[in-house]
Amino acid sequence: MPDDAAIDIDLTRRARAAYRAGDLEAAKRFAAQLWLRYENQAVLASRRVARGAERDDVLGCIGIRFTKWIYHRDEDPRNMVGLINQMASFAYGDVQRTEARQAPTIEEIEDSRYEAAESELGLILDRDLLERLYPVLNERERLIIDRTLEGVSDIDIALELDVDPNNLHQIRWRAHKRLRAEAERQELAL
Repeated sequence: MPDDAAIDIDLTRRARAAYRAGDLEAAKRFAAQLWLRYENQAVLASRRVARGAERDDVLGCIGIRFTKWIYHRDEDPRNMVGLINQMASFAYGDVQRTEARQAPTIEEIEDSRYEAAESELGLILDRDLLERLYPVLNERERLIIDRTLEGVSDIDIALELDVDPNNLHQIRWRAHKRLRAEAERQELAL
């Protein structure tokens, strides 16, 4: 019976050969077999690097990176678990960059949840409550929330973080969304 590494190498080589020959159905079939062998690892890796709804986005990006790696690289797989974990880190960066570039839609702006999220931080008087929610935010998001509550202007915050002021709004919006989701998860009322 062949070992796991030999199976991985065989499936990878078959997928690449089929892809190069233009047989996309066979290439997809072999790539899917290899993916199924490591899908659980990809799920765990996405959970390790992302929170909440971003986990699904990261998992999707891992799948895309995995497929591209199979079709377009030349080396044989040696440590698929390590490769998946590395892809998860890169996939999380992909998701973060994509979210930062996406402006909120008119529907989101008009959505009462969005408006509530935008105004709720100004109404929070209980810093202890906010501190309990902070673990869902990254360092940059926490700094933005702190500076906003301190009354620092957006231009000054953007300069401090060396980000475009338009991106600052996106980062703050994403942080508000995470805070609300975490408050709902903890059944706290903002």
